[in-house]
Amino acid sequence: MQHVLSTMAGLALRENDIGYARFLSGKVQAVAHTLEMGKYNEYSPMLDIVCAGKDVEGTYKVVKHLLDNVGTMYDFRKSGLYKHMKFRDIDEAILDGVKEKLLEGFRNEEEFGYMAGYELWEKLIFDR
Repeated sequence: MQHVLSTMAGLALRENDIGYARFLSGKVQAVAHTLEMGKYNEYSPMLDIVCAGKDVEGTYKVVKHLLDNVGTMYDFRKSGLYKHMKFRDIDEAILDGVKEKLLEGFRNEEEFGYMAGYELWEKLIFDR
């Protein structure tokens, strides 16, 4: 369900229907919450929406939530919903690597150039 809704949101963005894409991304967030996928997975669907709208404050908020919640990416493993499944332990170094890759992507001026000069963004992305 999450994948289908994400795909639909992507299609809406391609058609420049940001309102519908935002609506669908909200549904993706609800599914992630219901399935106890962790805060990172709840926030991530909104990244494309705020970027498409070049929403400076929205982008900052979503990216801050993502960076602050990288450690929750695998929280679903702790949920009773998945007690029938076995999971390997996640090395903290893997999560640190994910965070560095995210930061590297957020520093991409082609994609996030609209954030240039926003002081909170500069501190969040470059002062780490």
